[in-house]
Amino acid sequence: MTKEQAAVDTRDLDYQIGAMQAFKARRQIECRFRDTGGDVWKLVVDPKWNWDLVEYRIKPTAKLRAWTEDDVPLGAWMRVKDSNCGRRRVLICGTYDELTRSTWLSTSEHSTDGGKTWLPCGVVEEAK
Repeated sequence: MTKEQAAVDTRDLDYQIGAMQAFKARRQIECRFRDTGGDVWKLVVDPKWNWDLVEYRIKPTAKLRAWTEDDVPLGAWMRVKDSNCGRRRVLICGTYDELTRSTWLSTSEHSTDGGKTWLPCGVVEEAK
């Protein structure tokens, strides 16, 4: 076995061990068949770890990023999260600066339906 082959095998083994340790830590694992899987990953409850036929990965989690100037929903209501003053709301009437928008992500939530539903002040980006 060449040094190059050993390096590839070690990376594969490290990846496999990482996936199995993640499963042991109760993280969700996805799989797809190597020959026919395409881009479709399916959640697996009890993996058999057949690495020759099946690819496994830790299920990606969505990320929440701060709004950009174009993302801010003008006319929506905003309130501070976990506030005892649940009735105190402000109308979003400007896009403000980047620092303000990123602060909203961690401190506030918004509603576009008059306060029936409250969502984080950011954009959910699906992980791949």
